[in-house]
Amino acid sequence: MSSNKAPGIDQIPIRVIKDCLTSILPTLTSIVNSSLVTSTFPTVWKIAEVTPIPKDGDHEQAINNRPISLLPVLSKVCERAAYNQLSSYLLEKERLTQHQSGNKKWHSTETSVIQTTDAILNAIDKKKLTATVFLDMSKAFDSIDHELLISKLEDVGVSNMTLLWFRSYLSNRKQVVKIHSTKSELLPVVSGVPQGSILGPLLFSIYVNDLPSVPEKCKSNSYVDDTKLSVSFHLQNKQGAIEDMNEDLLKVRNWCFNNLLLLNPKKTKLMVFGSRHKLADLNEFSLSLLGKNIFPSETVKDLGVTLDPLLSYDEHITKTISSCMSRLGQINRVKHVLDRQTLITVINALVFSKLFYCSNVWANTTGKNINKLQSVQNFACRIVSGARKYDHVTPLLKELRWLPVATQLYYRSATMAFKCMTGCFPAYISSQFIKRQEVSNHHTRNSQQLNIPLFKTATGQRTFYYKIVSLWNSLDSSLNLCESVDSFKRRLKTKLLHEFLSN
Repeated sequence: MSSNKAPGIDQIPIRVIKDCLTSILPTLTSIVNSSLVTSTFPTVWKIAEVTPIPKDGDHEQAINNRPISLLPVLSKVCERAAYNQLSSYLLEKERLTQHQSGNKKWHSTETSVIQTTDAILNAIDKKKLTATVFLDMSKAFDSIDHELLISKLEDVGVSNMTLLWFRSYLSNRKQVVKIHSTKSELLPVVSGVPQGSILGPLLFSIYVNDLPSVPEKCKSNSYVDDTKLSVSFHLQNKQGAIEDMNEDLLKVRNWCFNNLLLLNPKKTKLMVFGSRHKLADLNEFSLSLLGKNIFPSETVKDLGVTLDPLLSYDEHITKTISSCMSRLGQINRVKHVLDRQTLITVINALVFSKLFYCSNVWANTTGKNINKLQSVQNFACRIVSGARKYDHVTPLLKELRWLPVATQLYYRSATMAFKCMTGCFPAYISSQFIKRQEVSNHHTRNSQQLNIPLFKTATGQRTFYYKIVSLWNSLDSSLNLCESVDSFKRRLKTKLLHEFLSN
């Protein structure tokens, strides 16, 4: 647990607990074990302190504030013990749907979006259009009914004693709102999973575990509470696709009603993906949800990645550059108070994390967009080096040992390729990769290489699947045989840096 986490209502920082751990460990262990054995969660750990953080708009209105819930640190220690046991059980028994990417090992927002975009690019390669609905649930985590959740825990095979523990964990919770030094009265929390908790996201995944099985005509995949419905169709079958999607949207709506969750049609988005030619021939396309008509959007944000109908990622790159340049401008104004290493750390945390977010999704964009991203790295390099605007940047990059953006993207894709081939990736992606010997049953010097997929168009070759196959087959055998992801990353980065510094 990170030492910079804010304390809960008991005001005991995690740093103090860590410093005293040798003295309090036996007592803490006894409390946690007693909680699990007696199926009782301590009452004092059920009180949350909620601090409103202002968003846009009038801060006097509650809707324009984001509530941040702080729980006692010790409660999270107990939760972690329960989480480890529950998640291990769910993984071993395969109780969670494969269509859910949230709160699972090797899964991430990136793998979820890759699954979506690869399906779209495959459809475009087959001259199809793909309609995708990005569903929005209002206050989903706060709306969970405790009795329904206990019932769903029972459905995934949780024992009676464990059910009693979760019933104790969820019941009789209270919260207090704190603004500056003023606190409200304690008020009961009668629904939802505890915000800021360890178990909350996993419990939500269990609560919506049966949602992906509700649509019958559409493909469904989710990342925690973000759910997408997609259907691919030929242009002449447009009306059938609309009917299928409306039918499945009705089923999802009914499921939400039965599970006390609320769909928000105003924030639910629709996008139709396809080739430029097919989209030009597409006439009216709209769906209906809760009496509201939903029309295709020009851009949609999916788990932080801005998508467009052509999957060009032009808008995503533009927004990313704007955000990164703004942050670099702020950093540039205060760089004089920071030493060089601190400056690099700040840029890595605030800029490069944003720049390369989900890079394996959009790395197939145009060279023009990659060059635009390079300008962000160039600016960051000049800030750290104190260089002038028109100074040649390559020597500065070499001095800092920063790989250029295009090489960074290659490095990140190669790392993903290694993860795919070593079982460190979701099965819904890694299961696609087939070695040549499995296809031909002949042992040749290339039999360990991956079978190259056949696509009709250049669009198909933009898929993550095709890119990873091509990349893996071109890697040095010494890299393919690395024993771990960390070893692979070290060796590959050393190789790429050597090549860059030698040029």
